[in-house]
Amino acid sequence: MISRRHFLGSTAAALAVPLSSARVAAAQGDLRNLMMRTDGLGLAQMVKAGEVSPLELAETAINAALALDGNLNALTTPMYEQALARAAVMRPQGPFAGVPFAVKDNLDVAGQYTTHGSRVYQDNYQHYSAPLALAQEAAGFNLIGKTNMPEVGAIPTTEGQLLEPCCNPWNLDHSTGGSSGGSAAVVAAGIVPVAHASDGGGSIRIPAASCGVFGLKPSRRRMVWGSSDQTTYAVDNCVSRSVRDSAMLFALGQDRSPTAPFAPLPFVSGPSSNRLTIGFDLRNYYGNLPDPDVQRAIEQMAQLCADLGHTVIETTNPVDDEFELRFNQIFGFRMVGLADAATAKAGRPPSETGLLDTFVMQWAEAARQFTPEDVAAANAYMQKLGSDYQAWLSGMDVFLSPVLMGTAPRLGTLYDPGKSFEEMFGRITNYASFTAVQNAIGLPGMSVPAGLGSDGLPIGSHFVAPAGREDILFALAYELEQAKPWWDSWAPMSLTRL
Repeated sequence: MISRRHFLGSTAAALAVPLSSARVAAAQGDLRNLMMRTDGLGLAQMVKAGEVSPLELAETAINAALALDGNLNALTTPMYEQALARAAVMRPQGPFAGVPFAVKDNLDVAGQYTTHGSRVYQDNYQHYSAPLALAQEAAGFNLIGKTNMPEVGAIPTTEGQLLEPCCNPWNLDHSTGGSSGGSAAVVAAGIVPVAHASDGGGSIRIPAASCGVFGLKPSRRRMVWGSSDQTTYAVDNCVSRSVRDSAMLFALGQDRSPTAPFAPLPFVSGPSSNRLTIGFDLRNYYGNLPDPDVQRAIEQMAQLCADLGHTVIETTNPVDDEFELRFNQIFGFRMVGLADAATAKAGRPPSETGLLDTFVMQWAEAARQFTPEDVAAANAYMQKLGSDYQAWLSGMDVFLSPVLMGTAPRLGTLYDPGKSFEEMFGRITNYASFTAVQNAIGLPGMSVPAGLGSDGLPIGSHFVAPAGREDILFALAYELEQAKPWWDSWAPMSLTRL
């Protein structure tokens, strides 16, 4: 497997090529400006009209990656040569014809490795693409690389021993969130307009909030098989700058099989005239308020919704701190499975081989203490919580809360192998204590940019809808995008720097 540094060191000069003769944009700067003001669907329309070519878009994205990603470490598996070759012969077909794209390193793509950010899987070569990857290819995307993630997506920051830290384009000393942090970073930097992401406890919404982009987690079993089979806590979709790019990719990736629990939703193309009842609560499931900057931003978002004619009501989230224990009793066994895989791979436990990150290894050890009775109790708790939460949610159309307790923390805050498991687990569960509930009970949720904190870092607002009602969320997101645009707000480490 060729390392990222080896690839960049050996090919940067060859790939920093001059642009082709452009029919509309004759200079590289013009194409960069085009990518800064046009989303993926808009770029594809220009490709189909003959105003720009897939090769020009690929060259622009790759040159941006070469200029920016040395600071970000977001694209950890570059596919630049393949992308350029593909772009040279691409036909202008599909909604995203010729648009540069990236996928998280847990989605199988034929001819590439799927590492899941773990040394256990660093030689996990794939001969076949996952169904969701095939749907993305059919949509016309041109894949330029795979993005950084923490080991098996276990923590809400993109840091780990295999792929190393991913740095936030808004401040390189800070986290991108996790686990889809690499995808959020390449979108926030403008390298690609949209990128694949997945979410098992907040891993789409947390990076979207941390990097100032849009991200929606679908309902359980809504999507075709991607990074998982979609039947447990993890689901796939994307992060994007525009709402409509996410809405289109969601529409294309839905499960349309006879056993799908939801009828496919059509592409949601804009806001709705329907006015919503929006429940609003600032506290997490510990009963704690977020940082003052986050509190102000979410209060302002609630006021914006009211100004737009929606009914905003104060409510109380029915989830309490028992959720943390029950979630751990279920989710922790995934770490046990990973530790067993590491042991089988090396013939020795991971404590002797270093195959696992310290926190993941310690989490597996802690989870082994849970009994089958604990797991049964956790499953029963989640079933009851699902019923209670859905009944509570029936009193509103959408629920609004923060995504996170604060803005993106400094790198090393949520990933520190020198700290005890108990301390790190406490930091992680407190920081990301708004988003895991929706995974546990299968509801859709989205992070919508809500401005910047006093530290200059993005804040996300979290909206949740009943199962299967992603259409409500997308329609609301379009309305918020128009009322409080975020397109002109660019991170310092982005195309604006070039």
